[in-house]
Amino acid sequence: MNIEQTLKDAEQLLAPWCKETFHPEVNRLDVAIQVDDLRAAVGALLAARWGYLSAVTGTDLGIEVGQLEALYHFCNGPAITSLRIHLPRESDACLPSIADIIPSASFFERELQEMLGFAFSGSKVSERLFLPDDWPEKVYPLRADFSIEQAAPVAGRRADELPEQGVVGGNTFVIPIGPQHPALKEPGHFEFTVDGEIVTAAKMRLGYAHRGIEKAAESRNWIQNLYLFERICGICSHTHAMAYSLGVEKLAQVEAPPRAQAIRELIAGLERVHSHLLWLGVAAHEAGFDTLFMYSWRDRETVMNLLEQITGNRVNYSANVLGGVKCDIGAEQAKAVKEGLTYLETRIRHYLEVVTTDAMFLNRTRGIGTISRDEAEKFGLLGPTARASGLSRDVRLEAPYGAYHHFPVSLVMETNGDLEARCVVRLKELLVSCFTMRTIVDNLPEGPLTTRMPRKIPAGETVSRIEAPRGELFYYIKSKGGENPARVHIRTPSLCNWVSVLEKAVGHQLADVPMLIAGMDPCFSCNDRVVTVNRPSTNETWSWKQLREYGIEFYKR
Repeated sequence: MNIEQTLKDAEQLLAPWCKETFHPEVNRLDVAIQVDDLRAAVGALLAARWGYLSAVTGTDLGIEVGQLEALYHFCNGPAITSLRIHLPRESDACLPSIADIIPSASFFERELQEMLGFAFSGSKVSERLFLPDDWPEKVYPLRADFSIEQAAPVAGRRADELPEQGVVGGNTFVIPIGPQHPALKEPGHFEFTVDGEIVTAAKMRLGYAHRGIEKAAESRNWIQNLYLFERICGICSHTHAMAYSLGVEKLAQVEAPPRAQAIRELIAGLERVHSHLLWLGVAAHEAGFDTLFMYSWRDRETVMNLLEQITGNRVNYSANVLGGVKCDIGAEQAKAVKEGLTYLETRIRHYLEVVTTDAMFLNRTRGIGTISRDEAEKFGLLGPTARASGLSRDVRLEAPYGAYHHFPVSLVMETNGDLEARCVVRLKELLVSCFTMRTIVDNLPEGPLTTRMPRKIPAGETVSRIEAPRGELFYYIKSKGGENPARVHIRTPSLCNWVSVLEKAVGHQLADVPMLIAGMDPCFSCNDRVVTVNRPSTNETWSWKQLREYGIEFYKR
């Protein structure tokens, strides 16, 4: 793809509404527009099929500047066009909602509304998505002047005061699932309205894994944040650390050595096998196929043992450092990796045969939750969920990064778009990953593992996109030229894929809902990055020491 021409096409499309243009990076175009022109500009990009809305980043530019900034990032292969809008910080000015034309924007808008205080006209949703009901009004965790003292809970609608669930009328019921539920491996709250056994409406609530990571990043230096972001998700910790490292290295104009890039890709491949085998076990368990669950998790131990042998850790691998990696692949590790891959390839082929032939499993997956290619594009789906519907969306191929230029992967797609297709895509993807990892081990470049990085990262901003096991992971990183980042915004693939679950649940039986949720491989920890304070009394003030002792760690700016 000719990036320069692609960005020129976007600039021509947006010319009627453009106030000013910027090129923060060679593959990026920033177009400053007025608030009232947002829907028209978005409509022009959609009509021309220029990419998809990948993320919306909000930033508080500070009390001195007195403005909030919203960036609507559209991605088209390696090219990124961002619509940049400024709003007065202390006014009632608001953005027009685009959720009616891009469904996934609903989650982005609600995040900006709750975290930064943006308002959206035309939005049909008023309930909170991330913050608890007793969070005080007009207190926004990601504002520059936010302090913990502002977050004291207020008297009002608490969890134990919510309306009683049950009969709505006739055969219509509201069925709550979660936040603590045997079918959920992480906390999330769903409400499904059912008429008999058929789901007629669905809504969800996130925010139960409160850690405040984006806010915490602003008070930590660049190296400390590497280990902070690695703990966003235990299943794809290397993916987060890799996305962050690549972004910071771009800002510093430093490139990790080829050997380090290859090792990063190798560990990312092992992590993908780990993630997909874990998902296969969860999906099998939801379908009542516990034999498949136990065997797939047994084989997952093979991957975790390999990761431990290479990095010393089984979950948060800490393989990355800014400027490279800290672990090498010697002859012993290479031999173990190839032996492990040989075993895993045999097991993966067996699982592929099972999920496509077992009658019981097919009853729970074939023709269930079918998403057409057009629907996948409309919902903004990412990763295996999108590729199972015939939508070619894989950052490793569309915008190769790191060692993927030298060790590419093959695209895996299905067209049926149902739960069976999502199983098949993930398992075939594992076979592709095994082949690529074997190629890396046999052709590992010689050279050092690290290169020097400055303590202070030059002022600027960058977008780092990589393909996580669940789909595109998006990092927006901004530096003011110091030892700490000014802003880091993370959009994980689960936040985009949730829309399809809520849309496709309607019309299905309630018994299909657990499989629909599991089918997109959700990660709640990736979504939940807000700050909350739990106190036994709204009138009691706790010290920082007491809060830490209570088990919740907060970070001052």
